Formats: sequence, structure tokens, C-alpha cells
Amino acid sequence: MKKIYQKFCRFEEQLALVLLAGLTLLVFVSALMRTIKHPLNWAQDVALVAFAWLIFIGGDVAVRGTGLIGVDLLVNKFPKSVQKWLDVFYKILIIAFLSVLVFYGTRMVSQGWSRQITALGISYGWVTMAVPVGSFLMIISTVISLIKRIRTPADQAVTTEKARDIG
Repeated sequence: MKKIYQKFCRFEEQLALVLLAGLTLLVFVSALMRTIKHPLNWAQDVALVAFAWLIFIGGDVAVRGTGLIGVDLLVNKFPKSVQKWLDVFYKILIIAFLSVLVFYGTRMVSQGWSRQITALGISYGWVTMAVPVGSFLMIISTVISLIKRIRTPADQAVTTEKARDIG
């Protein structure tokens, strides 16, 4: 199971890189084409889809890599055991928030499925689907990080590499 998850993590990181590079190139080419009076009418819609998926896939990569911004000025004043359980509490709050995103994101997908992206001829549901799918992936990453944090003694930090596998 670990190997499958690790391969999925690598795939997700590569997908985020491809989306970022593709989005950057598309926006640049679109601006260039507009400048020479040959606009790409479909480019804005493709950029919308790519950006939505990049935000949530990239969010999961950041959660898994513990690359999130943390304000620990006050937290660092507490003893290590309190810091550990505050971290556990924060992760539980994050899971609760992401669960709300999955729930309402799924509803948003079902409500928006009939709406079409005219230039692409696809459902707007493909854009909104990034919310529940990405949030679900972030839940998985946060649960793995939470399990690692609970298993790790309070005086030790959970490293990025340790957070990647359940083990």
C-alpha cells in the first residue's frame, strides 16, 4: 500500500508541475496572440479548468510536504507535549474544514453539471470537481500526518519524509 501511495504522490507532484507549466505557457501565448490581434477564445476557459485543478492538487502537495504557513510564535512558548497536542487539534480542525469542502463541493458539482463551458463544450462540473476531489486528497494527507504526529513522541518533530508514509 505504501508503494502505491508513494507512486500516487509522485504522480500528483508531476501533475501539479505540468498544470503550472501549461497554465503559464497558455496565458503567455494567449496574451501574445491577443497582442497581434488573433485571440485564442478558448484559452481563458482552459486556464480556468487548469487553475482550479492546480490549486487543489498543489494544495495537497503542500499539505503532504508540510509546506503550509504556520504562525508558531505563541505555540513555541508552550512545552513540547502541549505543542504536540495543539498540532493534533489543528489537524483535526483542518480535516473537519476539508470535510465541509468535500460535502458542499460535491453538491456544487451536481448542481453545476448541466452548465456548459461554451468554448470547450464540456460541463462546468469538471471545474468544480476540483474542490471535492482535491479536498478529499488533502484529508488523506492530513490523516496520515495526524497518525504520524500521534505516534511520534512529543520531543521529536515529524519530518516531511516521515509524513509521506503511513508506516
